[in-house]
Amino acid sequence: MNRSPDAPLVVLATDSAVPSGVGEHMLALAHAIAEGHRVALAFPPGEEGAVFLKRAAAGSFCVQRIQSESDFSQWLDEVAAAVLHVHAGIGWEGHGLARAGWMAKVPVIRTEHLPYLLTDEAQKVEHRLGVGLVDRLVFVSEAVARTYDEAGFLEARSVTVQNGIAAPHAERSREASRQLLGMGSDDFVVITVARFTPQKNHALLFAAARHVAQAAPQTRFVWVGDGPGRDVLQEQAIDSGLAESIMFLGERNDVPDLLNASDLFVLPSRFEGLPIALLEAMALGLAIVATRIGGTCEALGDDYPWLVEPEDPETLVVKILDAVAQKNRRHALGLSNRRRFDDRFGAPRMGREMAAIYREVISGKACIT
Repeated sequence: MNRSPDAPLVVLATDSAVPSGVGEHMLALAHAIAEGHRVALAFPPGEEGAVFLKRAAAGSFCVQRIQSESDFSQWLDEVAAAVLHVHAGIGWEGHGLARAGWMAKVPVIRTEHLPYLLTDEAQKVEHRLGVGLVDRLVFVSEAVARTYDEAGFLEARSVTVQNGIAAPHAERSREASRQLLGMGSDDFVVITVARFTPQKNHALLFAAARHVAQAAPQTRFVWVGDGPGRDVLQEQAIDSGLAESIMFLGERNDVPDLLNASDLFVLPSRFEGLPIALLEAMALGLAIVATRIGGTCEALGDDYPWLVEPEDPETLVVKILDAVAQKNRRHALGLSNRRRFDDRFGAPRMGREMAAIYREVISGKACIT
């Protein structure tokens, strides 16, 4: 890796209180551009931000805790940042960071990780003013770009750079991971990796799980992640007699092992940019059942056979039971998902595309309109 003092310093920053997939993306990007750049990662105070600061420091990257807009601007000036790359999970995030970069006279790039979801008029105005300060507006998928086009934000300085990740690798054998989970060789393991928020729509999967458990009692649902909706669903699982069928694992640092131990990945989201957990499942060759929404369709392909419409628990049940019954089909779809990941969604491709944008912005080829 070239981290010489002469290499340009790229600062990857988010002010999201719960970075989650945004943080994972930033770490993947940091490693992907480390050849030829010095990289710093900045996160807000709090438990979630601290986790990513620790992981970034463990990767030998410079780290910075964001305390205030003015302090961050001063720090950007002190470290002579060549470019500030702001990552926004949703439209009301990141504007203070962009102002800090603008005040420090540092070129600013903003990546939108989710579709355009703003409905509040004041937030719409703030977003438009904030975007006016950036030199490049980046979307993580063409699906996200289309929503911003409809909102009037697609222009010459806009570009799509699809999410990419380094291919994950399991540390444990499939058998060892299943044993740790208390799963037998005959259990059919359905895994979901997602925060318990309305976006991820665990309620839809819960409704489907009740019917799947009756029709295929060997099915075990493994839910990885935390969030505000977890406790309610966990209580509902107990009250509904599904405590043995649904396992709530919380946050984990062994997700590749858990994916490797599973037979099917399910993601019932209402909306997505280009979900990192889905790409991880594809990279490990898992068959997938997911909702037919923009970023997910872009990852799997519009003709992927196990897509269901959002808020359709009946069809979700049918697709999961199809997966339980059709081992050869699962295997074929898993192989296809792995090939599609290898062709399109690796971190090196994402790193090359972003590095080209950094070069353009640093050289002054980007212009604010």
